[in-house]
Amino acid sequence: MLKLFSLGSAVVGLSLATLWTPMAEAQEATMQQLRDCAAIENPLQRLVCYDKLVAGDGAYTPARASQVNDKEGAFGREHHVETQDVPNEIHLQLASVHENALGKLEFTFTNGQKWLQIDSVAWPRPKQGSYFIERAALNSFMLGREGENRRMRVRRVE
Repeated sequence: MLKLFSLGSAVVGLSLATLWTPMAEAQEATMQQLRDCAAIENPLQRLVCYDKLVAGDGAYTPARASQVNDKEGAFGREHHVETQDVPNEIHLQLASVHENALGKLEFTFTNGQKWLQIDSVAWPRPKQGSYFIERAALNSFMLGREGENRRMRVRRVE
């Protein structure tokens, strides 16, 4: 009986040791991933990183500012990618404008950016010409025409 108990204890001990080793390695990988998440400066991206780790979706790698070709291309996209040194205002040439089904204006500029009116300010049909988009409060943006004192709240769609 004592031999049987000793043999059972040895088998259980070896089984636990075998099971414990991969868990320790997995735990170390998780600790490294947690350190990587903690190093992310953007609070929203850091939260997404932690959520992906908990869900078991694998390592999360945030988009870096190097993926954005130029500062003007990053304007209005701060909530999508991590950016640095973006300007407070950009100047654009209007390529086209049309009204969507909700009566809001959709602007397309010559650099390929598309912006959508989000407020209810009534503007006369915009003319071709030089426009600017400036950063406003609470991560919003205002569209204005050069030489006019009118502004319209917009958000970037593309």
